[in-house]
This record gives sequence, structure tokens and C-alpha cells, in this order.
Amino acid sequence: MNFAPVSNPTDSYWLSEPHKLASFSSSATVPEHVDIAIIGTGLAGVATAYHILKNSDPKNRPSIALLEARDACSGATARNGGHIKMKLQSLKGWCDQHGAEAAAELVKWVEAQRHDLQQISEEENIDCEFQVRRSYDIFFDQGHATELKSWMSARQNEGVIPFEDMQWVEGPHLDRITGVKGAVAAFSSPAISLWPYKFVTGLLERVVDLGATLHTNTPVFSVQNSSNEGSSPVMSTSKGNMRAAKVVYATNGYVAGLLPQYRDVIMPIIGQNSRIVPDDATLARVPTSATTYNFHYDSVFVDYLNPRPDGSVIHGGGGRSLNKAQSDRTETGRNSRFNSVDDSQLLNDQVAQDFCEFDEQHFYGWEAGKARVDSTWTGVMGITTDGLPHVGRVPGTTNQWILAGFNGGGMVMIPTMTRSIAKMVMHSEELENTDIPRQFKTTEMRLSNIFPTSSK
Repeated sequence: MNFAPVSNPTDSYWLSEPHKLASFSSSATVPEHVDIAIIGTGLAGVATAYHILKNSDPKNRPSIALLEARDACSGATARNGGHIKMKLQSLKGWCDQHGAEAAAELVKWVEAQRHDLQQISEEENIDCEFQVRRSYDIFFDQGHATELKSWMSARQNEGVIPFEDMQWVEGPHLDRITGVKGAVAAFSSPAISLWPYKFVTGLLERVVDLGATLHTNTPVFSVQNSSNEGSSPVMSTSKGNMRAAKVVYATNGYVAGLLPQYRDVIMPIIGQNSRIVPDDATLARVPTSATTYNFHYDSVFVDYLNPRPDGSVIHGGGGRSLNKAQSDRTETGRNSRFNSVDDSQLLNDQVAQDFCEFDEQHFYGWEAGKARVDSTWTGVMGITTDGLPHVGRVPGTTNQWILAGFNGGGMVMIPTMTRSIAKMVMHSEELENTDIPRQFKTTEMRLSNIFPTSSK
């Protein structure tokens, strides 16, 4: 399989206002040597560079080169939902797998991500429509809702997991409280909404100001390691070879193209997103929602929605629609979205229309049926068998680090993680000495956790 990004991806709404650095390159060829090479210019790569440079001596900052196969920040960060929150179902799954104390740590971790992004956005004065909001997990299946309510009540009685800013919501006025018709229950939690592309490219501009070089449309073909321990890897790119004393892989679902040991460990998967715009009459009479959402149809299928300040909504997910589309099955029985990096095509033409119809059926004031699909696009995520990202020093290396495999939830994992990765790269800190959850550490043992349909 070819893990290289395709050259003609679908057009994401988030990319509709290109930044001035979108296709910028600091030079016609890559530098012959740098202290640190960072592959990927999404949130993971750019924030790592930012923290390294911000926390270095201004008189002795390391040389950093950021390399991107396409335009800057044109991958998953510019194709996601644009909100950060904690889903109750995810918290339960984490608790079931790792225990209540680890779940409490996860709640604090997600809270830190929200605060970290707000701090950076304000300190660097990044114009990215950043908003502090609430979010609702909306439940349409009574059995699923009852299970989660019982679990939450039991954990509240134990007093280990901090639910102070979270609330279970139900009752006769649920529709009006949440703004969504037909739900049987809801879970309220804090959230952040932003224009992710504008945040990252605004931060990227600051990174370049601090001295980093940027090389867009410069795919990395390979990273060759010398047999001499501690020697600098040599990177082969479309604009020449470059030797880097240290390398950071921030390519998420594409990482197996450069680190083959992650093949079938971090599997690329395609997701679909859309922007839905109500008609002018609806925009005139219905205020923009102040909350983001996750819609749980049952215990398996969930979509997300992020209202924009202009009254439109970003609505994504689509698993339920895809599951119904039998024509989207491959001969192996799996959806063609699995093990693919082809974001040049839609998964299914019906997905965005299903989003549009859902919004008309469930949102007050949208009943007239005149909402339209303004744009729809796909993006590449990286999933793992255990649902956890791979973070830290690449096993078997001394000067290479990875942060990838975010299982569609990168925005709730990456921000403070990059502060710790920066320390690991600069000062050879071990992951155990940072605040990154230990379960995220990439290890030889975890590299054996491959998908059952693996070709290995």
C-alpha cells in the first residue's frame, strides 16, 4: 500500500481562506543539515515546533525544518470537527480498560487541552474564532442512555472521577434544554470551538518568525538511519536530501509510509465531514447554537456537530450512513474507508445529505427543509487496536520521536502533549517524566498490537 498523501484532496471548508504560508517554502531546496526535522504541519507538528522554540534560549535556538507533503496544515487538522470535548462513552471505555484513577487522569488531561489552546490563542493573538462553550452528548437509544447513566451514577458515588463540570440531563424539557428534538437523555460537558486551520497556521506564522524553516509541497520519501548509534538520519525529499540530528514524526495516519514498523499498528482510515447551511429565513429567525454536539444513535454509531458563528454547522462522522451503504463494502467485507489515505473522493454521496436531513428533523427552526450542503470533504485519521495514540521515542532509536494514531480525537490529546514532546526532544526526557499518560507510550510490545486483518 502507498501511504503517501494524494495530490488532489477534496476541498475542506476549513481551507476556504488559505493562509499566506499555505504553499510557502523557505528555500528552493531543503537545508543540508538541521538540528530538528518535524514531518507534518498539522497541530501536532506545528505545536511541537512552537514549544521547542519558545522554550529555547533566543541566542541559541535549534535549527528546525518543518516539512509537509502538500500545503501547510492541509491534513486531518484542517478536516476535523473543530471542537474539543470529553464524550461520556469515551470516558466509560477508558475507565473500563484502565481503571477509575486513569479515567480521572483523562478528565484532567482533556481539561488541560482546552486551557492550553485558549492560553496560546490569547498570548499569540491568533484570530481563529476561538470560543469557550458547552457541549451535549445526545442519546437517542434508551438502553444505551440507561447504561451510561447507571455507570456515571456509580462513579459519582465512588468520588474518584471529577464530574464537577459535567451533568446528566433528562426530563420533559430535554428538547428545549439541548435544542435537539427526539433525544431520550443528554450529557453536558465543557467544550472549545475554533477554526482549527486558522489556529495552526497562525501558530505556524509565529514558528517561522522564531526562526524555523517551512517547506510545503515537499514530501519525504524515506528516512535512512546509519548503523552508527546516535548518528543523524538522512531524509530523502522531493527537494533534496537533508540530515537531521533529531526527527519528529507528526504524520498521524500516514506514519507507516516512513516508519514501516507501524504498518497495521496505526491504520489510516477515511472520515467524511460537511458544512450545512440553513436558508436565509432560518438564519434570520434562529440564533446560532452556543453548544457543540455528539449524536449517539446507539452504542456504536455517533456523529458530531459544531455550530459556526455564521449560523452554519460543521456536521461529520457518517458511520451510520456508511454502514447502511452496502455498495461501499470491499470484497473483504470492510468499508473501503479502512486502510486508505485517499482523501480525494467522498466515501458516499449520501452521507452529507443524511447530515442535512438529520439537522432539518432535529433542530428547531430547520423544519422547512431548505438547508443545503455547502461543502463536503474527507480526511485521513489514524486508528489503533487499543484506541490509544503512540507517543514518545520510536522504539530502537535514540533520536526519533512520534506522536500519531489519535483515533479521530487528536484535538483532545495533542496540545499539552506537544509541550512534553518538546522537552523529550530538547532534553532527552523520558515519557515517564512528563505528564503524558503512560498508556500512550509507544513500545515494542505495543507494536505487536496489529489489526486482525493484517498482511503481516
